[in-house]
Amino acid sequence: MFIVALLVLLAVVGLTLRRRPQFAIGVGCGVVLAWLGVALAPAFSLKTMPVWLPAVPFALVALSLFAFGALAWFWGPDR
Repeated sequence: MFIVALLVLLAVVGLTLRRRPQFAIGVGCGVVLAWLGVALAPAFSLKTMPVWLPAVPFALVALSLFAFGALAWFWGPDR
């Protein structure tokens, strides 16, 4: 299964590298950051999982949307 996922990732990066190089670089950076996160974060079980951990993805989405909204407000088409 890992090999199939790796082949699909390489195909997507290969196709985007030809059409949109910036997107391919972003995908590569995201894959590297995700790999580092998996390698550095300890494995949690249900008994040792912190209470705040399930809410982290929602908080990250909310903060990133807030940041993009602030950037759009400052760098909007009116200026």
